[in-house]
Parts: sequence; structure tokens; C-alpha cells
Amino acid sequence: MLYQINLEQFTKTHLRELEILLTCASSQPESEKIDLLKSLLQNPINWQILLKLANRHRVMPLVYTSLSPLSESIPPAAFKQLTLDFRLNSRHNLLLSGELLKLLLLLEKEGIKSLPFKGATLAALAYGNCSLRQFSDLDILIREKDIEKAKAVLLSQGYRMKIERIQLTSEQEETFLRSRDIYHFVREAAYPFVHPQSHLVIELHWAIMPKYFSFCLETEDFWETLESVSISGQEVPTLSPERTLFALIGHGTKDCWRQLSRIADIAYLIRNHPQLNWDQILQQAQHHRVQRMLGLGLSLASELLGIDLPENIQQQLSRDPSLKTLLPGVYQQLFEPPVSSISDGTQTRFHLQVREHIGDRLNYFFQVATTPTTSDWLMLPLSEFPQLPYYFLRPYRLVREQIVKALEKHRN
Repeated sequence: MLYQINLEQFTKTHLRELEILLTCASSQPESEKIDLLKSLLQNPINWQILLKLANRHRVMPLVYTSLSPLSESIPPAAFKQLTLDFRLNSRHNLLLSGELLKLLLLLEKEGIKSLPFKGATLAALAYGNCSLRQFSDLDILIREKDIEKAKAVLLSQGYRMKIERIQLTSEQEETFLRSRDIYHFVREAAYPFVHPQSHLVIELHWAIMPKYFSFCLETEDFWETLESVSISGQEVPTLSPERTLFALIGHGTKDCWRQLSRIADIAYLIRNHPQLNWDQILQQAQHHRVQRMLGLGLSLASELLGIDLPENIQQQLSRDPSLKTLLPGVYQQLFEPPVSSISDGTQTRFHLQVREHIGDRLNYFFQVATTPTTSDWLMLPLSEFPQLPYYFLRPYRLVREQIVKALEKHRN
């Protein structure tokens, strides 16, 4: 057994299927995986459930590549479906990779410095193979000053801006698209674009992590210390493995570690980059006061997917007793069907728990409570506006929503 936990503590359903899923997603040598899978496949398996879990957790390519050598032990219909899913994902990844190279060239011609992250570049950096990771869109980071120029490039290629989280009238949408400053209110620090013909989705970011999350990755030397990775035979800029690890920790924490793929990305990045500068990683975690977030992400990769961590890192993890409190809740979210949502406060409570300093908790709470979003802009939808009034509108809107919820609950 690769994982160091008892699954029955956290779920009573689909135990055998989860055991296979974790084994396939693990970063252990293939020979060890095959031996374990041979043993697991001797039991009755609900293949429909296993395939559903593989896609829910976005680790289907890892499940396919791990089970392929044992195809004779798998029902033909199940293996056929798994093979089809893998081929469709590989073709989609190739399409996205080609589109990425085209867009990077167009942005460069306009004098816009850009950095792809997640998506194809993460697949190449962490797995060494773009077909081994499931990703549905492209994430491109640009400098804040280049937002409008980059937006124009995407629009010139037939992409349309996708406005999320709010419902707009045609007049409001026109006002939104015309505004040069609305990006200040976009919660996730990214404009999503979708192409009406190819249905490809591009997310244009001006920060790797959103402002409200208080997890800054862009330091002064950020744009001068990039590395490169090969995609379809071409070198493209990317984050260093150390900075990539922090990006993965940040995004996994923000999403409450609800998908196994978030943990697999960390495990494979560590496995395929044995030269990681752990001293630098620990120093940066201490400097930015995200040691608990780092510890939680590394603990998940170690306990669930069998990644070997250096001795000094293991000692560091053992010094934070709060990890033993946080891990069971994460496992519950992973192994049981999702029952919580953003609106019920579960996500905010988790975000507060993973911060070890009271000052950081207060800062996070303050940022969430006061930083305006597009929902606040919708109360006073202007194309050109002073930002200050919206900092007062947001607390007013949040309080009003809570009062309305309380009254509705009382009536019921």
C-alpha cells in the first residue's frame, strides 16, 4: 500500500476503486505500481465508478498509463472507454499546445512579455509529457500594464471575453467590455476568453494568485529569473521548479485540495526534479509565512502518493501539530462527494485555518471583506469610475446579503 492512511476512516464507499486510483496516481516506480495493481485487480471492481473518479479528480491519463500493461485483467468495454478518454485528452492537449505557441508569438510581436503557467507548461515541467496531465484551458500571465494590449490580441484572433460570476444585460456587458479599469474588480485576477468555433478557453492573468488570497509569488526579480521548457519542440518561458511548487501549493490551498490532480502535480514535480533547492523553498516559505500551506501540500503528496521527502523537510512537517488536524478534513473532501460550497463559509474557514499567524488571518479576512468584485461593480456599473466608493459598497452588499439570508431562513 503506497498511501499511509486508512481509507475506511474517511469513506465507506468505493474503497477498492479509490485504492486503484491512488496507486495509479502515485509517483512510485512503475514496477511497484504494477505489482500492487495486479493484487488490487483480483477483487471485483466497479469500473464505471473508477472511470468517473479518474475524471472527477482529473488523473485519467495516469490511470490509463498505469493500467495499460494490465489490460488483459480489465473488462474490454472499460479499457476501451479509458483508451478513448486518453486519446481525446491527448488530442485536446496537442490542440491547446499549438494554440499556446501561436498566441505567445502574437503577444511577443506586440511587445508583450508573457508567461504560460499551469496547463501545457506544467505538464511538460512536472510530468515530462503533455499527454499525462488533464487540463482544459491555457493560463497566460502578463504584466498589469499590458492587460488592454493583450486583450486586444485575443479579440483579434476571434476570442470573446467570458464574463463570470455575474449576469449582465447587453448594455451592462458592453460597459464591462469597454472599461479599462474593471480588472481591479475581477476576483481571480484573470480574464477568461473563449473561441466560438474551437471552444478553446484562454485565461489571461495579471497575477498568478488573486489579491484577496494574500499569497504573493511575483517578486521584484520575477520576470528576470524565468526558465524554459520544451513544448512541441519549441522552448517557452516558465517558472522555476521551486516557484512552480509554490504556485501549486497556492492554487491547491485556494481550492481546498478537492482534486487529486493538485496533489499529483506536486508529487511528480518533486520526483522529476531531484535537484530542487529545498533550503531556498524553506526560506521562502518562512519569509512569506506560508509554512503551514507548504507543509500541508507536501504531507498530502507524501501520505497519499508516496513521494519521498528529504529528512529535514520531514522534520519540519513534524513540528507543526496543526497538520494532523487539517489533514482529515482534506481527506474527507477528497474521498467523499463534495457537499460544501463557497457560499456556506467552508472555504473561508479552511483558508483561515491554514494560516499560522493571526496577522495573516486578519489580513486575509480584511481582503475578502473589502476588496471589491464584479458583483460590487454591478451595483453601480460604470465604464470609467473612481474605485474608492466600491470599497464601501462591498461591505454594504455583504451585510445586506447576510441579512436577507437570515430573514429567509427565519421565514422557513
